[in-house]
Formats: sequence, C-alpha cells, structure tokens
Amino acid sequence: MKIEYKKINDKIFENAYFEGNQKDKELFFRDDALALVAMDSDTPVGFICVTSRFLAYPLEHLKDAYIEILDVDENYRRQGIGQHLVACAEEWAKKAGLKQIRTHSNNKAVEAIKMWHKLNYGLCQHVYYAEEGCAGYWVAKVLSAE
Repeated sequence: MKIEYKKINDKIFENAYFEGNQKDKELFFRDDALALVAMDSDTPVGFICVTSRFLAYPLEHLKDAYIEILDVDENYRRQGIGQHLVACAEEWAKKAGLKQIRTHSNNKAVEAIKMWHKLNYGLCQHVYYAEEGCAGYWVAKVLSAE
C-alpha cells in the first residue's frame, strides 16, 4: 500500500464519502484553506480541511489555524495517515504565518484524542450539551514562539 497525499479537487470531493462528516464544499475550496486527501490508488482513505480563523475579542485582529475536519477511513487507521495529514496542516499554517493550530475532538473519538496527545497538542476537557452528557476536548498547539 502506497498512500499519496493530494489537494482535494472537484472530482475527488464528489467521490469521497466518510461516514459522519457533513462535507461543505465552500469550506474545502476557500482561499484561506488547505484541503488534502490521502489516496490509496484511486480510493480516498482520509482527508483534512484546515482554515484560518480570526480569534475572538480582545484578539479579534489575530488569526490561527483551525482543523475543520479530519477523518481517516476506519480500515486505514493507526497507520500514520492522520498524523501525516495533521503535519501537512501544521506546515501550511506556519507558512501562512499562523502561530497556533487548534480543533475539537469529542470523547467518543478515543483514538483521535490519543493521537492529539502523542502529537504534543494541549488538551482541555469540556462538557457541552450537558443534558445529553456530551463531552470532548479542545486541542491546540503553538506552532511558533516568534
């Protein structure tokens, strides 16, 4: 198996489906976004979309990178594909001059939470929709101390 990493184009976008992810075409093709797919031959097996976002007050003049979607097909997990996609997102964010990258992971994504920890992301647990018992982690990593 040789995985190739490519920018997502219209054809790949239309043919890729990953359970549980709503794909928003506008998100994937924004000027301030990176959307990559991991391909096994002609089969998409993972993807990532990272955008730049303005922070909230009082730092509304600053941007950071936000991983909107990261997914790897269940049959291809634990092979380094997600880690490689995250590394590409980090490199894109650094080149864009962004100092931080962040995302969210829910507590049901145990493999993903372990990956974030392994990749030196800070994890901050939180509860949302308390009546339904939903919990997760905000994850973030400083990319540059400059």
